[in-house]
Amino acid sequence: MTANSAVVSPSTAIPYKPRKRWGEIIAPYLFISPFLISFILLFLGPAVYSLVLSFFRFAGYGEATFVGVQNYEKTLYYHVFWTQMRNVVQYWVGHAIPLVVLAFLMAVLVNARSVKNKNLVKPLLFLPQLVAAVAAALLFKNFFGTNYGLLNTILGQQIPWLENMDIARWVVIIVIVWRGMAYWFVIFQAGLTSINTEVTEAAIVDGANALQRLIFITIPLMRRTFLFFFVMDAIGSIRIFETPNVLGSNMGGLAPLQMAPVLNLVIDNIRNALFGQAAATSWLLFIFIAFISWMQFRLFRD
Repeated sequence: MTANSAVVSPSTAIPYKPRKRWGEIIAPYLFISPFLISFILLFLGPAVYSLVLSFFRFAGYGEATFVGVQNYEKTLYYHVFWTQMRNVVQYWVGHAIPLVVLAFLMAVLVNARSVKNKNLVKPLLFLPQLVAAVAAALLFKNFFGTNYGLLNTILGQQIPWLENMDIARWVVIIVIVWRGMAYWFVIFQAGLTSINTEVTEAAIVDGANALQRLIFITIPLMRRTFLFFFVMDAIGSIRIFETPNVLGSNMGGLAPLQMAPVLNLVIDNIRNALFGQAAATSWLLFIFIAFISWMQFRLFRD
């Protein structure tokens, strides 16, 4: 051994790592391949196709004609699109605050220590979510019916709840809140359980009352849950379809323009064999959803 040679002790020796076999490398991708294949075939592929289709005039048969952004311009200059967008925004803004307040307060009250039989209360509060959207709309349609509705029978009046479009839009909001409370109650329950109890116990020791703990501890720590609510609720509101159409239509048709959602315009375009126009309208909705989501992430950033 020469003087310049270094002695490598067993503790400093580089451990030998056996080379992975091809089977070990490929195995994880094989496990996720069903999702990847279904995602590409059922979502990514149709999405790319609809984006390309939005720049063409295509009737479902024959040759497609390239029209550039003409489909987008027609939609943006079409008064029906903006009327339906106004309806959708009213549905969204009208129900978001009552829904988040009621669902959150329900979760807080059920999560309180004074509440007993929580295993019985939680399933009962979740029952509205088990009712399908169409069934819930039919239920409220009978409840708010003008001639034979339960509410008018109790009041002894003939109030046109569903014939007056200004009132009918608020009936849609009531149905959305009734169904949505059950789902978001469960989400807020999960968010409350993630809060460290040591924080609230320390606040109790410092003399904070229940309201102070709710405002200054619980709500700030639930920020990510509130962000999830506002983003997902906005997406669901813009994509609303069943509730206004069931409440406002007769014999299974679509709702009148004054309470129709934007997806009705997509359906009308498809019925009229304007597939490029329908694709353009869908992508305008996507852009609107993306912008709203970006704004909400910015607002909840801090």
